[in-house]
Amino acid sequence: MSVRTFDVAAVISALPPSNGNDTRIECMDYAAGHIFLGTIDGLIHRYAVHVSVSLTGRRQYHPRLVASKRIASKKAIVRVEMIDAMNRVLYLCDGVLGMLDGATVEIVPGGGAKVKGVLAFSLNDRIDPENPFISFEVCVVRKRQIAVFGVSESQLTLLTEIALPETPLEIVYSEPFVCFASSSEYQVINVKETSHEIHHLFPYPDLPVIASLTDSNEHEFLLSGPGGLGMFVSAQTLVAPRPPINWAELRVIRMHYSAPYILVFSREDIWVFSSINQQPKQSLQLLGCRSVCGALFEAGAHATPLMAADSKVWALENVPWQEQVDGLLEEKRVNEALQIARSYSDEDTLPHFRGILQRAALVQLHRQELRPAKELLLESECSPSFVLAFCPDLLPSADILTTSPFFIPIFNPHDPAAMNERNAFLIAYLEEYRRSSTDFTEEMNWILLKLFSLSEQNEGSILPFIKSFRNILPYEETVHLLSERRYLVALAFFQVRMCHLEKALTLMKDLVDNPPADLPAREVGVVTVSTIVDVLKSVEQEKLLLQTLPWLLKKDQSAGLQVLKHMSSNGNSSDVRTLLEGFPNVHRQYLEFLIFDKEIQKEQLYQELAVSYLTNLSELPSCRPDAIFNAFEMRTNLQTVLRSPLCTFGADIEASIEQLQLHEEKVILLAKRGEHLAALDLLASRLKDRAGAVQYCVQYGKRDKLLKRQLFEHLLAIYFNPREQNEESVRAALELLNDEEADFDPAKVLSMLPANWPLSCLEGFLSHTLRRSLHSQRTGAVERGLAKCLHFSAQLSTVGRLKDKILLTEERRCIFCKKPFLDCTFKRLTDGRLVHLHCHSSNQ
Repeated sequence: MSVRTFDVAAVISALPPSNGNDTRIECMDYAAGHIFLGTIDGLIHRYAVHVSVSLTGRRQYHPRLVASKRIASKKAIVRVEMIDAMNRVLYLCDGVLGMLDGATVEIVPGGGAKVKGVLAFSLNDRIDPENPFISFEVCVVRKRQIAVFGVSESQLTLLTEIALPETPLEIVYSEPFVCFASSSEYQVINVKETSHEIHHLFPYPDLPVIASLTDSNEHEFLLSGPGGLGMFVSAQTLVAPRPPINWAELRVIRMHYSAPYILVFSREDIWVFSSINQQPKQSLQLLGCRSVCGALFEAGAHATPLMAADSKVWALENVPWQEQVDGLLEEKRVNEALQIARSYSDEDTLPHFRGILQRAALVQLHRQELRPAKELLLESECSPSFVLAFCPDLLPSADILTTSPFFIPIFNPHDPAAMNERNAFLIAYLEEYRRSSTDFTEEMNWILLKLFSLSEQNEGSILPFIKSFRNILPYEETVHLLSERRYLVALAFFQVRMCHLEKALTLMKDLVDNPPADLPAREVGVVTVSTIVDVLKSVEQEKLLLQTLPWLLKKDQSAGLQVLKHMSSNGNSSDVRTLLEGFPNVHRQYLEFLIFDKEIQKEQLYQELAVSYLTNLSELPSCRPDAIFNAFEMRTNLQTVLRSPLCTFGADIEASIEQLQLHEEKVILLAKRGEHLAALDLLASRLKDRAGAVQYCVQYGKRDKLLKRQLFEHLLAIYFNPREQNEESVRAALELLNDEEADFDPAKVLSMLPANWPLSCLEGFLSHTLRRSLHSQRTGAVERGLAKCLHFSAQLSTVGRLKDKILLTEERRCIFCKKPFLDCTFKRLTDGRLVHLHCHSSNQ
């Protein structure tokens, strides 16, 4: 019991004399700066207590007797309770529970303010003074009965009556539970339940003593039990929520709870026990304590226990909590120290409280209690350097982190199991601290990375940690660590993060070509060609790309093509074209991307792509099905390229087309040179493409009606050529004659028709030609009529204007020279404005 928790200070030194007779205090209560004392001779005194603080920081009490009231002669005041919210005082004297006005200490008038036949009472200890709607209740003991009364300002109203087999000797009311002592044992009852079932607890020794732990959520009571034990009981669960207090031979006469301490009174002294670990803290000499209560002298502070002994009142003042905590931490009693610190600290003492948390964490680290130590360190918000100072093997250099001023070795570096536990603890602590703090430095990130590398279970966290741009790391130390621990994949990605792309790519290529045998299992197969492609897509330096592309194209041509497509090049780079000379397929696909996807309009690109198509077509085998499909797709693209106005034909392209007998492509060449008749000959005679020939005539004749008619007539002449004459050509000629898009000179067609053709074959053509001729004549007649009408309308408008009179005044001026007209010669414009003749001629 080396920790001092309370000091005794006098509050009231003596009572006023009572008719010359000696008097002493029997009961006491405190509320709102006033002490109410009940004496053995029937008096109730009201003292006003003023509290000041001396220069030494100690409280000084200045009591002043305000009022006194005699309730009865030679009858003791058994109990007094103050209800501050209603300014009422409850008292018990001579078997009567009465009510006084708290301000005047006068009896409240009316018969409803008294209850007779009362042996003891207990006011509900669960009253919230901040709640204005709270109901005050008092539980009273009568003969073989307990009753609950509602308390108002003027009366006591009976709420519940419960019959008992025996009259209770001691009672404490913690709504809705009442704990009481019968003649032999403790019992608990819920007065709010209709069944009123009594729960039997255990017997007690000579004198029953009950105290309520008012801050417990389980309606917890402390009972003086057999064998010198103080037993804790939860009224809700009827079990002991914590171990008992062992006070051995101590004869207990009363108890009082002052969080987190329990004051146990005997006739000679006071013992202080902790409600946390049930251990004794202090003993004080005080003879004949008659009553004890809690006094709240400062708002927001903890209640100070007041004790009444004979004619004096004493205060048990808490020793400054900082001193208590310091003593407890020196004895390594962490839980008690933290309980006191949490109970008494506030915003003003927050820095000191955080220091206490750090010291408590240090004690738990020495005990290897790592999980609670981590929680305390996080709560204290101290820098991780406080803990890392005890781990010199993790520090990158001596000047990076500030070492602890009191260095004590905590972790044994020669115990592998202890070091593994330490590393796991530090990883969990640093990761949680990093999530909740913004002052996580790059050195601390480096230490966390090193911890990952030392822990086999956390090796998988290294790569995500390196890739995260939130984690800033020192360059030299990180490269050295990853190289030393052979985390080459993580090193490559770290070089990427630090924008050292050339080093990263070199390292990645080595990992793909020759993966080291000592590479950690989690890094095997992480770096692939696709990984390098992703890195190259972020490279903006074309020189570095060109250095890596040859290697990449040899590994995977499709991957190299992806990188080429991602480049910002527009096809001008001669280095790229030179690079792709050895990879014709990639070259062709790259040119397709530039022309078809990026739509770059450059003649050279079209020329190269056409040559590439022709080269590939010449190399494709004709027997394989996939080659046939590729040839069809390539020829379709080639025709698209050849039709472009940007594609000009050189001798090599024409020669290749002739050599490969690409007739469709030759048609495009002839069309672009204007050799439409030769193109039609090729389409109709060689390719037998009747629909294509008709479409050709329509396409190239849509802007020139004469050319269109010429093309259709030439196509018809091909079908009537005696050398080509057969059933198919006759059918084609008939379809052409009956085609609505075709345009012919009827006279020429009739002259070309064979003499032996029956008119029934030409019925459609003749009727169509006749309708078209009639339609043309009628349309022409309508157009001529409309033109005449328009001409007559213009003439009529002109005649009307000529007949209009024009008034020349000085205000009317020439629009060019802004001068007035001096004679009647002028010119009128179409919009009605007038100009001089010479001005009009000079402005033409």
